Amino acid sequence: MRRKALAAALGAAAAAGAALAVAALTRSWEGEPGAAAAPSREYPGGHPIDASRIATGRLAVEVMPAEVTGALELHSAEIVKTAEELASKQARITGTCAPGSAIRLVGADGTVVCQRLPKGVVSVPAVAAVPRLSTTGTAQGTVPGGVGRFQTSGEDDFLVVPVQLPDGAVVTGFSFTYWDADEREDGAAYLYRSDDAVLAAIATQGASAEVRYAETDEVKDRKVDDAGYAYFVYFQLSAQAGANLMPIAASVAFRLP
Repeated sequence: MRRKALAAALGAAAAAGAALAVAALTRSWEGEPGAAAAPSREYPGGHPIDASRIATGRLAVEVMPAEVTGALELHSAEIVKTAEELASKQARITGTCAPGSAIRLVGADGTVVCQRLPKGVVSVPAVAAVPRLSTTGTAQGTVPGGVGRFQTSGEDDFLVVPVQLPDGAVVTGFSFTYWDADEREDGAAYLYRSDDAVLAAIATQGASAEVRYAETDEVKDRKVDDAGYAYFVYFQLSAQAGANLMPIAASVAFRLP
């Protein structure tokens, strides 16, 4: 009898202890002060974050893993650093200077201050010129030391290309680079004004299988007047000479008063 009574007492004590443990665990789940955090019976994955906690700022950063908060802090620091570096960079240059002048200063916002040069040279390539007559056939040619354009069909014609000179400049010289390997036909280059006035001229002489250069300082109406005229270069061609007569380029030298 004594053994049965002792066993019953021990069973009652064990049942009472279990009941107390369940009560304590229940209180911790219900969020009593000082209770350890435990999974909710309704939300095993954690209590959902409601809008009120986000709006009031009561959402603790600690709810995110340390790796995430560390990455966010590093990323934010890089964004600030990049913004500071970009603020100190030179802006892309947006200004331009007219022919006969050069960039003297560049502003932080990309604008430029120009300075007129005391002298200069403007060159035009024959490969960029067009025939005077639309019926004239031409082709690009390449020889040792130069690239130009020659006539392939039609009557003898000229190539025409505009040349932009600084207003008020004084033309001091005219030069011509060419290939002339034809014994019978000669070529030429002319500096023209839009009123059909020839300001300077250079003619080829003889035949030679090499690129040659000729220049002259004989120029008429030297002062450039962009308000009243346009300027361009004529290159003489020959259908008979073909690729043996090929203008390459012309240059106009000038100085500023």
